[in-house]
Formats: sequence, structure tokens, C-alpha cells
Amino acid sequence: MGMHRRLLAPVIVLFLLAFPLQAAQQQVPEPVKKVLPSTVLVIAYDEKDENLANGGGFFISRNGDIVTTRRVLRGARRAEVLTVKGEIYPVRLIVAEDREEDLVRASVDVSGKTVSALPVSSKIPEVGERVIVVSSPWVFEQAFCEGIVSAIDEKVPRYGKLIWIDVPVAEVLSGSPVVNTKGEVIGVVTFFVKGEDRNIVFAFPAERVAALKRAKEMTLTQWWQATRAEGPFLAGSVFVAMEEYEKALSYFEQAVKKDPSYAEAYLMIGYCCVEMGRYTKAIEAYKQAIRIKPDYVEAHYGLGVVYGKLHRYTEAIEEYKQAIRIKPDFAEAHFSLGLTYLLIGDRASALDEYKILKDLNEELANELFDFIYK
Repeated sequence: MGMHRRLLAPVIVLFLLAFPLQAAQQQVPEPVKKVLPSTVLVIAYDEKDENLANGGGFFISRNGDIVTTRRVLRGARRAEVLTVKGEIYPVRLIVAEDREEDLVRASVDVSGKTVSALPVSSKIPEVGERVIVVSSPWVFEQAFCEGIVSAIDEKVPRYGKLIWIDVPVAEVLSGSPVVNTKGEVIGVVTFFVKGEDRNIVFAFPAERVAALKRAKEMTLTQWWQATRAEGPFLAGSVFVAMEEYEKALSYFEQAVKKDPSYAEAYLMIGYCCVEMGRYTKAIEAYKQAIRIKPDYVEAHYGLGVVYGKLHRYTEAIEEYKQAIRIKPDFAEAHFSLGLTYLLIGDRASALDEYKILKDLNEELANELFDFIYK
């Protein structure tokens, strides 16, 4: 039994004795009463079997699958979950993940028991809707906090769509479920920001949880090996933000050496090479990203950009079309496709792209219109 568990054991006993009184004092809402038995504290350990990270999570299937954020398990050589009842179960497998949304679905060995799974709603909550963030009672005195959805941000860099929730407290665990008044999961906490006059919880929408279908299973050790590449990738991303592309490139190259299936790292290699004018290497990187992930819209678009710079317009048009096939409302791809049509003298096709852009992005549509009629 590790040091963390030895320290945790007396806390478990005290909590089990104190929780009924605590719950009464908090006047626990009915949705929380339904949700709490399905929540877990995820405890991750490093190679020395020391506590690496703690996070929230919840059961999503009756046979023991949980959902939490990837950051909680990243770097873990061993992990276990602690239920509200004080039961400890080991995490055995990683069965699905969403790198873009930082979510992971893991299989927990519940020793043949049936657990209570939370229902997941694919409906995005309304701004102003009351929701509840349920964190682990093992970590915070208050196991839940009620909040109000203040915004739905559609395009947060590196995260995509995020739900903003104003809450009275600023301590919640990454991976904790956000539920509506029916007790349905509508989001998963990724991080929070404590401000002077407001505290904001940021959560991924539950539609991404529903998409975490069981895929290729990996042991935690195998997954640890695969995620080793994320450190260099994040370091490279910092240098990209600083526009130091040579340094960034070296980190992305380290990432693909550690994980040859890391499509996102190949995409960034391509991006850095474009910025440095190394177009041949950029093409190779984008193509490799597409081999790994055939419907990688950003890679198709990046390849189109490179072909355009090399005056290989027919190939550029094909890549932009591929990007639009995958993502029909990709305004930048429609704009670039329209410009490329103009470069080959196909004004009619450029006008078709302008008409599409009018409903997608008025600013880009007007810019394309000016190119067509200048």
C-alpha cells in the first residue's frame, strides 16, 4: 500500500462518518444525490509509485468504464479510482480518447460488480441555465457547487467548444462532471479560473463524451508510452506562439520520434516548415498527417496552402476541396479555393465560392469579392 493510500485511509473513515451531516447542512439537491454515487476520485501514480495527480471522473458504463480528462492520467504508470463508498479499484485499460478535447475513457476493474453509470445529454445547455459541478468529496469540503452557464465559446484555441460556468467557489477537479437539474452530464470540467469578482469553470460539452466509443484498447503502460510525445509537442506549441519556428520544429520532430502516429505533431511540422519556406518538407509532413488521419481537415488545408505557394494550383484546388468535403462550413478553405480559381482564370467558380462565403463569413466574402472585381 503506497504512502498516498495510507494517508488517505483515515480520511475515508472520517468522511464516511461526516458526510450525512455535511450533506444535510448543504441541503444536497436531488440531482447531486443521484450523481454522487457515480463519481470517483482518480488517483495517478508515477514510476516511483508516488502520487502524480488527482482528478475527478465518473462512471459511464455499468461494467466500470470512467471518463476523466487526459491530463489527470498523463504520465501515470499506475492509477486507481476511489468511489464515494470508499472502494478502491485499479484502472486497467485506456479504451478511447479525444486528444483535442483532452478527454479519456478508461476501463476500471470493479471486480465483477455492477456500478451506477451517469446518463449523458448531447444537448448544449442554454446561457443562463442552472447547472451543478460535482467534485470529489475526498478533496473538498463541499462536494458540489451550483452555477450558471454564462457563455458557450465555440472556438477556444486548442480546446474547441467550451462551456463557461460562473460558480461561487473556485476549487473543482479537472474531470468532474457538470450536470443539469435532471442529473444528466452536460459537460466535463477541464480547468477553472479564479477572479476578483467571479470564478469561472470551463467545461467540455458532453457531446464529446458521447463520442468516446470503445476503440483499440491499450494498457496504462502502453498509453503512457504513447503520451510521452505530448511534452515535446506542448513545448513546440509554446515556441510557435513566440514565432520561433526553428526551435518549435525540433520539439515537434522529437514528438513524432516518440510517437510516429502523432498526426497533430506532423501537422505542426508542416506549419513550421511553411513559415520557414521549406515547402518540400512541409508537403511530406502534411501528407504523413493525412496518412495517419485521412480526414484531417487542417492537414488538407495546409497542403493546399503549400501547393498554392509553389504555383501547383490544380493540386491546391483538390486539397481545398477535400478540406471542404470534410468540413463544409470551413470559411478559410472556401476563400482560398476562390482565390486559387482566380489564379487559373476560372472567375465563375470563384464567384460560386463567394456566394457560399456570404453565409459563412461576411468579411472573407467581401475580401474575395474585391479580388474578383478589382
